[in-house]
Amino acid sequence: MRGFVVRVVVFALFAVAAIYADALMSAVGIGADAASRDFGRGTFHSLAWIAGAFATISAVNLFFWEGLVAQIAGRPVPTLLKNVLAVIVFVLAITGIIGVVFGRDVTGIWATSGVVGIVLGFALRSMIQDIFTGIAINLDGSLKAGDWIALHDRDFGMAEEKYGQLLDIGWRVSRMQLENRNVIVVPNSRMGMMPVTNFAHSDYVSRLQTELVIDFDVPTERARRILLAGVTAAVGKPGILPAPPPEVVIGDATDNGVKYFIRFSGDVTASSQSTMLDEVMTHLLQHLRIAGLTPALPKEDVFIERRPNRILAHEDLGDRVEVLTRVDLFARALKSKELETLAGQVSVAAFGPARDLVRQGAVGESMFIVTEGIAEVRLRENEDSDPIVVGRIEAGQVFGEMSLFTGEPRSASVVAVTGVVVYEITQAHFEKLLSSRPAIADQISALIAERRLRTAAAREATTQDAESQSQALKEQILEKMKSVFTALRALGGKRRVHSGQSQAARA
Repeated sequence: MRGFVVRVVVFALFAVAAIYADALMSAVGIGADAASRDFGRGTFHSLAWIAGAFATISAVNLFFWEGLVAQIAGRPVPTLLKNVLAVIVFVLAITGIIGVVFGRDVTGIWATSGVVGIVLGFALRSMIQDIFTGIAINLDGSLKAGDWIALHDRDFGMAEEKYGQLLDIGWRVSRMQLENRNVIVVPNSRMGMMPVTNFAHSDYVSRLQTELVIDFDVPTERARRILLAGVTAAVGKPGILPAPPPEVVIGDATDNGVKYFIRFSGDVTASSQSTMLDEVMTHLLQHLRIAGLTPALPKEDVFIERRPNRILAHEDLGDRVEVLTRVDLFARALKSKELETLAGQVSVAAFGPARDLVRQGAVGESMFIVTEGIAEVRLRENEDSDPIVVGRIEAGQVFGEMSLFTGEPRSASVVAVTGVVVYEITQAHFEKLLSSRPAIADQISALIAERRLRTAAAREATTQDAESQSQALKEQILEKMKSVFTALRALGGKRRVHSGQSQAARA
C-alpha cells in the first residue's frame, strides 16, 4: 500500500507540472524561445505518462491481482502474469507519448512493428512458445512455485523420473530443485508437454508406493501380514502419516514371484519422498528378515548343491531354532542344544487385527516372541479410564517375560495392530532348562535387568549409577525367579548349605 501511495503522489506531481509547464519554466527563467518551451513541455508530459504507467501497474497489482483475483483463486497470483500486464501498460504508455505528446502518427509504427514482429516470431518461435506456455501454466494453476513434483519424460533424456520442489515458473524456463540440492532448468514448452506428478495436492498429503516381489511359495495371507506390519512400523517417522492408513495390495504375478504394492500416506513438506521410501523399505526388509523371508530371487539361478532354505516355516524345528537365535534374550543366555530343546516345546499362535494377545492385570505364566506382525502396548490407569498406547512391539521383540520369570500379573495389555504370529514359551518349558543348567537364571535375570534399566534410562534421560542399579534389579528378579521355579529353589538351598560348610571350614 505504501508503494502505491508513493507512485500516485509522484504521478500527481508530474501531472500538475505538465499542466503548468509554461508557468514553471517562466518562474525558473527557462523556455525563452519556442524550441526550449516545446522541449520542456514534452519532458513534463512524458514523465507524467511514465509515472501514470507506474501508478496504474501498482493499482492493478494491489486491487485486482492481490485483491480480487487472489481471493477468488485462493492463492497468490503468479509473478509472470503481473509482469505480462506491466509490459502491456508500458507499451501503451510509450504509444501515448509518441502519439499524444509528440503528435506523431502511430499507425505507421504499429504497421512496421507488425512486420518486425512476424520476422522475430519466426526467429524466436521456440522462445515465444516457452513464454506463452509459462503463461498458460500459471493461469491453469495445476503447478505453482513450492509444489513437490516428479517429471516423467524419457524423450527429454530422463532415464528415470526427476523428483523435487518447483522453485518458480519464469518467462522462458521453470526451475526445479532436486533432493540432492541440484537445480535443473526446464523450458516451459517442455514442461507443458511432459507428464508431471504433482504431490502438492490434497494439502500436501500424498499416497506413496513401493513394491516387493515375494516367492510363490509364501502364502498371500502371510506375505500381506508381514509387509503390512513393516510399513505400519514406519508410521510416525518424519513425513509418514497414520491416515489414510497403510495398505498392501497384490499386483501381478511376475516370473520371479508375486508382486505386492505397499502404499502409505506421506507429507512431502515434512520429508522428501526418497527419505520416506527409505524408511519404509528399511522396516519392510527388517520384518521380512525376522520372519525368515527374503524378496524373490531370479528363478534362473543354477544350484550345484542343495538349495538354501529361503522360507522359514514355523512348523519346522530347525526354523523355530533359527527364529529363537534372532532374539537377543535367548541368543546370549542359551546354548545351541538348549535353544533346540526350547524350540521343540514352544507353541505357535496366530492373532487377527485388533485381537488381545494379553490383558492388563491377568495372571500370566508365559512370554511371547513376535515373529510376524506388529502389536501395541496399551495401559489403563484404572478400570474406568480409557487405554492409552505406551509402546509398540515389532517382529523380533518379546513381551511378557516378567510374568514368565517372576509370576507377576500382566502390567499392560498387548493388542494386535496387524495380523500377528507369536511363539509362546511357558514356565513349564523353562523349568526343564533350569533343572539341567540353573546358571541360566543368572544370565536371564541380568539381561532382563539390563533391558528394563535401558528402557527406564531412555524415558528419564539418565543413566546415573547404572551398574549398581542393574545389579540390584538383577538380584530382585533372581529372587522372584527362585520363588517361581523349583529348580532355582533347590539351587538356592544348595548354595546356602555350601556357604555354611565353607564358613565352618574357615572357622
